Amino acid sequence: MNTEICFITAINFSAGIVFALLNCATATAQEQTSLIEIRDIYQMHTPENFDDGGSVSHYVWKNFGSFYPHATIARTSPERLLNRATETAVANFPITTQANDSTLHNYVTSSPLVDGIIVLAGGKVVYESYPRMEAFERHLSWSVTKVIVSSALAALENQGKVDMAMPVENYVPELKGTQWQGVSLRNIANMASGISCLDRDGYQNTETCIYRYEESLGLTAPVNPTQTTFENLVTMRRHRPAGEKYEYVSANTFVTGLVVANVTRQPLWLALQDLIWKKIGAESDAIMMISADGTPATHGGISARLRDVARFGQIFTKESSLGVIGQDHLEDLRSNKGIAFDSQQLESFNRRFPGDAPTHAAWQWDMIWPDGAMFKGGYSGQGVFVDPNRDVVVAWYGTSNIDGDSNRLLPIARHLTRSGLFDD
Repeated sequence: MNTEICFITAINFSAGIVFALLNCATATAQEQTSLIEIRDIYQMHTPENFDDGGSVSHYVWKNFGSFYPHATIARTSPERLLNRATETAVANFPITTQANDSTLHNYVTSSPLVDGIIVLAGGKVVYESYPRMEAFERHLSWSVTKVIVSSALAALENQGKVDMAMPVENYVPELKGTQWQGVSLRNIANMASGISCLDRDGYQNTETCIYRYEESLGLTAPVNPTQTTFENLVTMRRHRPAGEKYEYVSANTFVTGLVVANVTRQPLWLALQDLIWKKIGAESDAIMMISADGTPATHGGISARLRDVARFGQIFTKESSLGVIGQDHLEDLRSNKGIAFDSQQLESFNRRFPGDAPTHAAWQWDMIWPDGAMFKGGYSGQGVFVDPNRDVVVAWYGTSNIDGDSNRLLPIARHLTRSGLFDD
C-alpha cells in the first residue's frame, strides 16, 4: 500500500493572505516502516541500553551526534583522493568461520556484525564494502579513538615539543601530588601507568572506577555523578609500579589528551584537527563526543567516515608523505620500548593466533607483532589493522549483537595480509 505525504515547501504573504504551496509525494510501505523503526529507536534508546548491541546500538553508532553533545574535528585541507585498484583476489580471499568455509566478501555481506570495511594496499583501495551503512555515514569508532589521540602525542614528540621520558606533571601540573605524579609520558602512552582504573572491571558495573569515569563524561547512565572527569581522575589510585605491566586503562588516554591539549593550548578536538585530520587529507569532518561541560571523551568518542580511518592508518605506512610522525616512531612501536605481554596474556594471544601471537603493546595500540603489524580495536567490533612492511591498512566498523558477539575481522585481516597477496 502506498500513502501520499504532503508538506509545505513555500509560504507567501500577499495582501494579508497566506498562500501555502503543498508538495505531495508517495511513500512506500517500506519507507514508512523505516521511518517508524527510526522513531521507535529514539523512543527505546536509554543511557542503559545504548551499548547493549543490536538495532539500537547500530543506529546510535551511525548517528552518535544525534544523541550526545559533540565538537567538530573539521576537514580543513583538500581531500586526499584514494585511488582504486580493485582486486578480486581480496574479495575472494578464502576464510573459515565457525559456520562454514567462505570468502571475505561473502562473510562481510552476510554477517550482521559487520557494518563496513575497507582495505588499502600500496595506498589504493583494493576492497571496500558497506553492507550495513553508507560510505558517506560517520560511525562511532569507540577505542580506535585512542590511537588517534596517541598519534597526536607522537606528532608533538616528532616536533620536539614533548619528551616521553618526562613525568606527566611537567605537562599537566594539576596532577602533581596525585598518584599520577612521577609516571612518564611513555608509560602512560603504553598503558603501563599502574593506575588501577581497569576497563576490565566492567563498563556496566556501577561500582567500578571505569564506570564512574564514563559517568562523569555523560557517556553512561548517571548513578551518582558527583565529580567532574578531572576530579575523578585525581582520585585514582596506583596499584603497581609504572612500567611493570600492560593494563587496559582508558584513563591513560584521557591523560594523554590533557597533555596534547596543554602543549598545543587548544581543546583536544582542535589539536586533533591540526595534528591529524589536516595532515591525512580527510574527506569529511569528524565529530568528538564531549560532556556537558566540554570535556572530551578522549578514550572513545570520535565518529568518522571509514575511509578517513583508513587514511589515518596510512600515517604508519606513508609517514614521510603525510608528515605526522617520523620513521623513528615506527621503530619505537616495533621496539622493546613497548610493554611486553606477560605469560598469561601471551597464552591468551596464542590461543587466538596459533603460532603467530603478538608480542607487545605500545602507544595505545592493543597488539603489535614482531613483523611490525599493529592493531587497535574498539568496543562492539571496530578496528584498524596496519601492516607497515606490506603497506596495507584494513579498517572496519561493526555492531555486536545483544549476546555480545562481535565480528571476526581481526584474524581475517592478519591472515589476509600474510597470505602473499601483498608481498613484493
